[in-house]
Amino acid sequence: GKLTVTARRQLKQQADRRNAAIITYADQRCDDLTEVEDETVDVVISLQAADRMRENGQDWKRSVREAARVLKPGGRFLFCEKKELEGEEYLAYLENLSSLKDEEDEEAAAEGETTEEGDELEPTYVFEEVGFDDVDLVIVPHIAGVAIKSEDAGLTPAERAAKAKEEEEARLAELSLSAFERGSKRRKKLKKKKKKGMEAQ
Repeated sequence: GKLTVTARRQLKQQADRRNAAIITYADQRCDDLTEVEDETVDVVISLQAADRMRENGQDWKRSVREAARVLKPGGRFLFCEKKELEGEEYLAYLENLSSLKDEEDEEAAAEGETTEEGDELEPTYVFEEVGFDDVDLVIVPHIAGVAIKSEDAGLTPAERAAKAKEEEEARLAELSLSAFERGSKRRKKLKKKKKKGMEAQ
């Protein structure tokens, strides 16, 4: 979980040479990013780290959840990891990671329970798109890819319902406005036709 002296030196050299973006780094466990606030990071990179975490007593699944927590909506999670860890497929875990606020909600959704309004509780998957490819350069099968964090990932079921209602109201308002504009154009055309007819007489 800690940066080595060599890694620190290399990061400093790269920052000095490139003199471009400002990169902030912090020494902390990858499965406990308590120093990083929710939804503040643009990109998280995990390169052959999950198996190493497991070897060092860290929780690779929790590190993926922490990465999802700190990513901004629309942020990217870049990865190159073993296909299978501890009998579980890395990609399946990533694709099925839901963002319900707590484990009770997640269990309730899995059991098909409903909200107070009678709507079915459905998890929102953290990553709305996951693109990947097999990596054949190593003996142990790996996958590499990118996952994009969903815009709704951090919302509760009630917040998602409110957002959906707001979007539907905006859509209906847009339809009403376009219908009014079409009607207005028709009325103008009819007025022109009447005016031309009266001039012709």
